[in-house]
Amino acid sequence: MTKYIAVIAVVFCFAFAKANPTTAVSKASSTFFQKFISHQVKGGETVKDIAKKYGISEKEITKLNPDAKKEIYDGLVLILPASSQGSAQVVEQDNLKFKTHKVKRKETLYSLSKRYGVPQDVIKRYNKRLYSETLRKGDKLRIPTNYKPEIVTESVVTLPEPQTTLEQTTHKVIAKETKYGIARKYGITIAELEQANPQVKGGLKIGDVINVPKANFAESTIINNDKYAFYEVKKGNTMYSLLRSLNLEADELLTLNPALDEGLKEGMILKVPKGSPGSDNPTPAYGETSTQTEVIIAQGKKGSLATSLTDFSTKRVAVMLPFGVNRVSSDNVETNEDLLKNDRILRLSLDLYSGILMAAEDAKKLGISVQLDTYDTAYNRKDGKAVNARKVETVIQSNDFNGVNAVIGPLLGSNIDRASSLLASQNVPVISPMSNKVNGRSNIFVSRPADGLLRDKMLSYLKLNGQGKNVVIIADAKNGTTKSKIKALFPSAKTVTPRSGDNGYYLYPDDIPNQLSDELENWVFIESNDVPLISNVTTNLNAQVGARKVILFTTNRGSAYDSDEIQHEHLKNLSFHFPSVEKEYKYKDVKAFVDSYESRYNVSPSEYAIRGYDLMYDTLLRLAYAQDLYSAASSGVETDYIENKFKYDRRGAGGFSNQAVYLLKYTDGLQLEEVLFTEVED
Repeated sequence: MTKYIAVIAVVFCFAFAKANPTTAVSKASSTFFQKFISHQVKGGETVKDIAKKYGISEKEITKLNPDAKKEIYDGLVLILPASSQGSAQVVEQDNLKFKTHKVKRKETLYSLSKRYGVPQDVIKRYNKRLYSETLRKGDKLRIPTNYKPEIVTESVVTLPEPQTTLEQTTHKVIAKETKYGIARKYGITIAELEQANPQVKGGLKIGDVINVPKANFAESTIINNDKYAFYEVKKGNTMYSLLRSLNLEADELLTLNPALDEGLKEGMILKVPKGSPGSDNPTPAYGETSTQTEVIIAQGKKGSLATSLTDFSTKRVAVMLPFGVNRVSSDNVETNEDLLKNDRILRLSLDLYSGILMAAEDAKKLGISVQLDTYDTAYNRKDGKAVNARKVETVIQSNDFNGVNAVIGPLLGSNIDRASSLLASQNVPVISPMSNKVNGRSNIFVSRPADGLLRDKMLSYLKLNGQGKNVVIIADAKNGTTKSKIKALFPSAKTVTPRSGDNGYYLYPDDIPNQLSDELENWVFIESNDVPLISNVTTNLNAQVGARKVILFTTNRGSAYDSDEIQHEHLKNLSFHFPSVEKEYKYKDVKAFVDSYESRYNVSPSEYAIRGYDLMYDTLLRLAYAQDLYSAASSGVETDYIENKFKYDRRGAGGFSNQAVYLLKYTDGLQLEEVLFTEVED
């Protein structure tokens, strides 16, 4: 029970409470951090407090962070000159002596710095991989033992004064010019252009002379567009997120856009060097797939969307899961353990949520800020379907979902349908995390692939690769439809019909060997979820390995394969192939995630925790990739994470469904390996 007690402690801190928006702190280019540092605002801090802390003027702060002139808030990341007192540099020392320290569980750079009296930057200097990698258990670090701090303060970096022009200038409209084009040209918003020229609200006319308020760059730079591109400021952008996403230095951006001295405004058109990430880079139109999307699909690796993010505004995601906080006793551990032991829905919800929290933290490293609203749907099986549905209604009707980018949950299909219906008028996407038995409206996203997709995946592989094979089908009475589909692809396929007795299905010893070929490769399909029958078939076929080439397949790996009666050694020998919603992760590929999860919860992540992580991480990346979840889904992009992949497609008027599944096979080391192939479309 340790696992769930550890996780529930986190969950109960969040349930019924909305997390404050946090602004992500992520790594920008190395040149940026050579001249600037970042400071994350803490609750109650003012610009004056921060200026005093770093020994700089308030004007220096607001010059680099124009949006701080209006307000600063808890979590906002400000950029500051690296010459401030808070970022004094450490001088290199001669004759240093070192010891080797092996990192233990839960040790951090901060704790090692305190233990040895050595600044974190110095530890990194002599262990350079820590500039790009996080600290891991078992790492061996070189720690200086005779280090003496010497502080040298840099001279203040003076940013070039912005080039200003007249408070107002004029522009003569030429053929094919638009308000957007003129606003972009002068670095202002369309609203500002219309405010200065009320007569243009109805449209522009060739030859009109209009006023342009406070032009942002000299005429020579306006004309020369071969070297520059443009970026439209989006809602939620800050100076820090812009510098990170555009890969620019603050002085460079301010020089090109002096109007930033007056503050950052949504809709403002910024001038940036041509080729800056996100500049002049529209979101793919509905139903289109961009060239970048095709590259992402070809890469098929975790985090591939991270190279195509364009919108770093804070994402608001609501999570609705049945935590049952009202049933938890604050002073009786034994009661809580019984609750966790007997309530599978609660255990599943806690695991999902633990992964969701991890994904939100990891998204920050990419510059994606998240406001997480967590709601307890208080599901209780004893209350019945109608009562539980009303609990979901109460959550939605009692809270403001305007501005929510996505809702993950509820857990059960009927409750998801209700949530989808209630939120459809606000066009809020509702993601089903587990159930694929969902009707829903146009705002539904079914993240778990339909059962039929698994069968179709295997049939597509068979259609592409089954020619010249001796195909044998063993199917019980419940799987007649699948048997017919395989026969339709290969009319010459042989069939073995299991006999039915008082103790279930059975075969005679010669039923299978009589259908196998000595010359051809034998592809044997077992379509059943009956444990004794599967055990009989796999044992029988395993005896043929060596004398004949035999590969075992199924279109549906049901729960029977989890039985101890099915020997995995036999499945390995038969190179067992099956379709699956999840793959099996390899520790070396996801070591950072697993170690971080174990450090946080003191247990390895379950498949549901990983699903929660993959789903949340994919959702946040899609929201930062396109203007909303609908556009991201319509782009056709396919993503692949720790154990799950996602490729959404429209299901008529019923929203979107995930079409991405794996085809896996057993390898010699009893590992599961993905079988990659180009699918055949009917």
